[in-house]
Amino acid sequence: MKHIINNFRNLLLLAVMLKILFACQESTSLVYYDENAPAPVSIDVNSVTVENSPGKSILKYVVPLDENLLYVKAVYESSPDVIREAHSSRFVDTLALEGFAKEGNYDVKLYTVGKNKKESNPVTITVSPHIPPIVEVFPSLNMIATFGGVEGSFRNDNKATLKAVLMADTANTGEPVFLQSFVIDNPNAIFTIRDLESKPIKFYVYLMDRWGNKSPTKEYELTPLFEERLDKSLWKEHKLLSDFQNTLENNYWGYVFAGIFNNYICPVNGWNGNFIPEVRPLPSLFTIDLGVTAKISRFNFVPWWTWVYTLYPRRFEVYGTASLNPGDDLTGDEWKLLGEFNSYKPSGEDPGVITGEDNSFIWPNGENFDVKASERQPDPYFPVRIIRFKILQNWNNGDQYSIDELSIWGEIVK
Repeated sequence: MKHIINNFRNLLLLAVMLKILFACQESTSLVYYDENAPAPVSIDVNSVTVENSPGKSILKYVVPLDENLLYVKAVYESSPDVIREAHSSRFVDTLALEGFAKEGNYDVKLYTVGKNKKESNPVTITVSPHIPPIVEVFPSLNMIATFGGVEGSFRNDNKATLKAVLMADTANTGEPVFLQSFVIDNPNAIFTIRDLESKPIKFYVYLMDRWGNKSPTKEYELTPLFEERLDKSLWKEHKLLSDFQNTLENNYWGYVFAGIFNNYICPVNGWNGNFIPEVRPLPSLFTIDLGVTAKISRFNFVPWWTWVYTLYPRRFEVYGTASLNPGDDLTGDEWKLLGEFNSYKPSGEDPGVITGEDNSFIWPNGENFDVKASERQPDPYFPVRIIRFKILQNWNNGDQYSIDELSIWGEIVK
């Protein structure tokens, strides 16, 4: 038995030594190409078809049967003095040419490249990309003054990925400085910057695509509308008969109403400080005494981190009154509508799809809702002491909603 064990040990030791020996040997690469082989056969120009689209052209061709072929290369000038290359494997028969700065006719040189890096003689074809998205959307680019800042927008029907770059002469020196950039790829592009002084400021905005093409710059002189953030330490719940009800029976989380204005944003993986009313069919109402009388300019909702675009409100109405003891009936004379509001989802995807763009837009800084004149309320800037929210729908169409934090801005009148 001892003899068998010793033999086994010797065999095991030999296997280990052989493994180490082979591992330490210098590896040599296997050569699969002939350095002396000629360049691959050129693409048959008669086999090439072109599909043109906004700012882009797709080439389709017959791949040459050549053992030395590694890939196909296209060389083209996408804008003056900007030369681009596009490559495609020998296993693929299409090639995408992108980044054109404007529509028109462009010559493209098409090469085949061998495994030995030798290039064929080029064949030249002409492509005619349509109007690029950056050119198409530019006329719709606009900026307006809003409360505490400015708001920009443009139509982006092709859902192209574009960057809006915002600058301003905030110091009135004649030299604009960079403020912020916004990467947007949804059809109804909106971008906002806040916390600016209420004084005339020159703003400059332009668009850029992911290939570095820039639009012209538009210039605006705008005055951000005055507002101040209302002091939440003065707020308190003003419960009315038809408002939500939270008891131990219907709110097993045990969260309290004051969590909606405790100046605390629950961190990722946190569970405390949120406002989660009872489960019951919407609409659901809650009412707050602001402690001061003010003309309201905007609201901000921060969703609970785990329920972004799910239990978060999608549609709601806001009402206000200067009365200190209003009745419960919203259709009476005491309550006046401030506005109807809809949550914005920047990706434009269906509710069940939540992108990184969606998350970064709304959490942790929240979503702003500006009070604006509407058909139902042409003059929404009236003094309010008590404010009432009516939640009509959440993003998952369920019977419950959640808000981590509410903030309100406006102009205090007393």
